[in-house]
Order: sequence, then C-alpha cells, then structure tokens
Amino acid sequence: MIVVVAAREGEVAGIQARLGELGVCAPRVEAPSASRRLVFATVDDDWEAERLAVALRAEGHLAVTRPDSGPRVDAWMRHTEPIMFGDRLSVCFAWSEHDRSGLPGLIELGPGGFGNGEHPATRLLVEQLLERISGGERVLDLGCGSGVLGLCAVELGASRVVAVDLKPEAVAATFRNATLNGMDQRVEATVAPLATIDGAFDVIVANVGRAAIVELAPQLIRLLAPGGWLAVSGISPPQCSLVAGFLRPLVEVEQRASGEWAALVVGAPIRE
Repeated sequence: MIVVVAAREGEVAGIQARLGELGVCAPRVEAPSASRRLVFATVDDDWEAERLAVALRAEGHLAVTRPDSGPRVDAWMRHTEPIMFGDRLSVCFAWSEHDRSGLPGLIELGPGGFGNGEHPATRLLVEQLLERISGGERVLDLGCGSGVLGLCAVELGASRVVAVDLKPEAVAATFRNATLNGMDQRVEATVAPLATIDGAFDVIVANVGRAAIVELAPQLIRLLAPGGWLAVSGISPPQCSLVAGFLRPLVEVEQRASGEWAALVVGAPIRE
C-alpha cells in the first residue's frame, strides 16, 4: 500500500521529515501541476498504511492510501481523474496523479465530505451554475456534502456562499475545501437549521432529494430573493412537477434530466 500526501512545494521537505520521524521513507515526489506536489511513501502493511494516513490527516495533512499494484491501481486512477465542466470549471482530488496543469477554474478537494461533482445529480446543478451565475451573487448551498457546488459558484464569481448540511463532517469538509482553494473568506459552512438563516439569496442550490425539498419548501421560498433562482436535484424526472407544486409561488423555469436524475429550476418573481 502507498500513502500519498498532497502538499505545496514548500511543504515537501517538512512532510518527508515527518514521515521519517514516523519510520517511513518517502523519496518519491511528483508534480501534477505547478502548485501541487505529491509525496509517496510505500508501507508494507495495509493496516499500518491506513493508520499512518489517519495520523497525518489528524495533523492537517492531505493524506490518503492507494494501492501499489494490480487492477486496483487502474480503478484508483479512474476515480481520481479530474472532472471537467465545459471550458470554465474542473474539479479533482488534491492527491490526483493526473496532469492538471492548465485545467480551467480548478477546484481541489481534500479528504472527507460527500461528492466530487461526478454524480449526475451534482453535474446537473453545476451546469445551472455555469449557465446562470453572472457574478456577485449570494448563494445558499443546501446539502453541501463536500462543498463542491458552493466552491464552483465562488469560482464562477459568486460573492458569498452559505453552505448548510445536517452532517457535521460535511460542514467540516466544506470549510477545509474552501480553505484549500483560498475561498474561506467567502464561504460559511454551518449545521444551522434553515429556519435560523437570514435571506435573501440570489441563488439556492439544493441537492437533497424530494422528501427534504418538500419538507423545506417554505424556508426555501422565504430565503430566495426577488428575481433569484432555485435549482433542486436529487430527484427523478417524474418528480419534477410534484416538487414544483410544493415550491409555488416560485415559477418553474426549466427541467433538465440525465438518465434517472433530474434538476428543476424555479424563479422568484420580481416584486413591483
């Protein structure tokens, strides 16, 4: 098993020294981009490799384990390949070994959280952000997971993101990822109930499923600013009309599907 630690160039020597203190030699270093370095340490025992990665993460390092040989390596490489969204956004794990120099609007993700943009429900919402963010918006990301949607919104020009999730580990991962990408001053991550959050938001993205959308519909309506738009996903195409009904008086703008998943966009009329 191999322990991979993602770092900046100036951190490499310190990480190698720390691994040496932990009894591991890590002479191999790769540079998948101008700003990212990967430090590799081979550990004979799989359990020991996992323990080492956990210990390094507890110290704040971006450490994971990966297979050292066989078919599992191919699966690992496929899983860590950068994800492209048109010609303006890309997302990849910080420890990806793929060349990512020159990727547009690159967002890196660290350990923990849920989602990297690969799932069709998430991709549908990223597409809406790409098409509709014009700059300066205040965005609410409901069910933030890893924070990927909020980070994409910031990369596209949103001025402020409030990311909400029921799971503390998702909120912690979102804040870490915001910090990793230098966006921590523009992203707030919280487990606070929607009822305690003040609007209004120009954009709301909610990748939470039908039941949660229906339950939270009154709060989503309250939080959406006049002239703003709300995009929900995690639903199937047949559920779009049902969900749209619960979100009235917001007006349906668009439905879009990808296989068994769909996204619904509704808008808040501008008050006279």
